[in-house]
Amino acid sequence: MIYFHKDDLEEFVSHRKGETRVGERVRTLRRGETLNALGHYHKEGAKYCLVGIPESIGAMANYGRRGAEKSWNAFLPRFLNVQSNRFFDGKEVLVLGSVDTKKLQKRAESLSEKTDYYHTKLHIICAELDELVSPIVEAIIRANMVPIIIGGGHNNSFPILRGVSKALGRKCGINAINLDPHANFRALEGRHSGNAMSYAKETGVLYKYFAFGLHQSYNSENMLRLMDTTRNVKYQFLEDITYLDKHLMLALDYVHDDHVPCGLELGMDSIRNMPSSAEKPSGFSLEQARHFIRKGAESLDVAYLYLSEAAVVDSGDELIVGKSLSYLVMDFMKSTSLA
Repeated sequence: MIYFHKDDLEEFVSHRKGETRVGERVRTLRRGETLNALGHYHKEGAKYCLVGIPESIGAMANYGRRGAEKSWNAFLPRFLNVQSNRFFDGKEVLVLGSVDTKKLQKRAESLSEKTDYYHTKLHIICAELDELVSPIVEAIIRANMVPIIIGGGHNNSFPILRGVSKALGRKCGINAINLDPHANFRALEGRHSGNAMSYAKETGVLYKYFAFGLHQSYNSENMLRLMDTTRNVKYQFLEDITYLDKHLMLALDYVHDDHVPCGLELGMDSIRNMPSSAEKPSGFSLEQARHFIRKGAESLDVAYLYLSEAAVVDSGDELIVGKSLSYLVMDFMKSTSLA
């Protein structure tokens, strides 16, 4: 884990007389402190814990493109420069830092696509990444804070669900709803961004799952049949959504349970023309994605928020990705504060 401290964030914050930015209000660990200190910050009022996962290993292992490793760095300065005002102060947030993925990412990038078992090797590296992510999420949940996780491919849903379930002692797992063009329920063929939910279901860390806004042309028949025959799994196609609120509330009702927390997930490739590992010209608008986050945060006992698959290739992507992620995170925190 690469922990962030106050002076690490200072370089990102733009100061202006008469204004206060969220970056001036957020909390960070003191130097020398580790995950063991999280409970102290919760007692001091920190409710949300921000974590980045700068990796594209899972996407590469799933035949996707790189760039997801840069979305955390695109997000952070935009988020820190949001205004601290009557709508949101910022002191409720602890910016923990980022998962130390450097060695794994470097190993993945050093592989040649022409070598034998290229994707199998990536699957192995992705499984190693799982082992880094789960304990961090588990520690955050044990400290009674809500993890907000940014970056990487949807492969990280599996270790996130595993960490939450373990911390809460949920032997049957927790629920999850995911706004995504892909169900991420592919075969158990080795870990990658396309099978996080099937691995989670198979290992018992996912109880109920709803995949919302799937694209008919980008989900295989074999996967759809698997979902049809798997207990407590439902999905809704984008092509069948005629009235967003009506269909969304039905989906939220399915995963809502007063006794089972729910993960709230959004693949940024669900937003049309959003720079991502699988960018598409068709999908939800950013405003509709924000609506999904707000409604989910208001309606559910949310265990975590995970925003994945955003990919940064150039400076234009960086601005769009960073600000879009910031809007979604702010919507989530404002809505859960009101819920």
